[in-house]
Amino acid sequence: MWCCGYSDFVSLLLLMHIALTHGYTIMRALICLIVLLGLSGTPRAAEFVDSAGRHVMLPDHIARILPAGPPAAVLLLALAPDLMLGFTSDVSPEARTFLPPAAAGLPKVPRLTGKADVTEAVRALKPDLIIDYGDVTPAYTALAQATQDKLGVPVILLDGSLAKAPAVLRQLGSVLGRNSWAEELAQTGAAVLALRHGAPRTVMYLRGTSDLRAAAPGTGASEVFTLLGWQVLSPPGTGAFRGVTREQIAELDPDVLVFGDPHMRDVVAKSSDWHAMRAVRAGHAFADPARPFGWIEEPPSLNRWLGLAWMSGGASEGLMASLYAALYRLGETPPAGFAALHTEPLPQ
Repeated sequence: MWCCGYSDFVSLLLLMHIALTHGYTIMRALICLIVLLGLSGTPRAAEFVDSAGRHVMLPDHIARILPAGPPAAVLLLALAPDLMLGFTSDVSPEARTFLPPAAAGLPKVPRLTGKADVTEAVRALKPDLIIDYGDVTPAYTALAQATQDKLGVPVILLDGSLAKAPAVLRQLGSVLGRNSWAEELAQTGAAVLALRHGAPRTVMYLRGTSDLRAAAPGTGASEVFTLLGWQVLSPPGTGAFRGVTREQIAELDPDVLVFGDPHMRDVVAKSSDWHAMRAVRAGHAFADPARPFGWIEEPPSLNRWLGLAWMSGGASEGLMASLYAALYRLGETPPAGFAALHTEPLPQ
């Protein structure tokens, strides 16, 4: 949210006091204040309260924004791609064909949420603002503050929960002067969140093709299914992803199987072992199209709206195409390759 800075408030009171003590009426004093503020050419910073409760002073003019990690890159791609300095992860040439021309040519930039020290590389980019989007934890809050202190560039941390995405879009849109488009996106997201989700199911979401890892419940990787009201199954363990075998999957016996790697469509089609799984036999196994980014996660950002609409079963093909086009700033229609994406269940 925007706040009037304390110094601004004090200055207004002081100017009002001076005007009144020189015999001005209240109305004349107010008119003088408006004129003085309007003539002032000095950029006026504003205070922003991020999702961690940090009060961050933002510059009056924001033209160069660095995403701290992949989730923030997708957020900016949807809201203000013209202000984004680049992507923090590799985007394949094929995936770039699904992006608007202005974004398709953006370079790879340093990732602040990674393990390497990229301070000097970031400094060289001269960002006006750095945005992190994701889990609001003490660790990420500390990273945001440490980065801001080190670089002298404002850093804001925004809550990456899908349920809070409409509010975050409106808040960020007001900062970047994109209120109208932010409101359209927010309403789109709210409509997706309101889709009917059908009967509760059990589900496993799996990364990989051979060394499989199952998403744990209560994580960003499984939030789509949580919002659907489904129960996320995974083997015992710690961390957001846990190693799992086909035998363990068969024992857990989920109603629905979702694979994060689109290549699993071919793997499952050629495997009698996978065909023995109840979810595959019932036509309840799916492979994420993952274009240009994952639909369920990878990264956990606004791209998950597609996964939520897809898995809900309540979104028509036309609605999916419109959602895709809006999310990736593609105008009225998605790219030609969208129609060729496999969203149907895996072969039984």
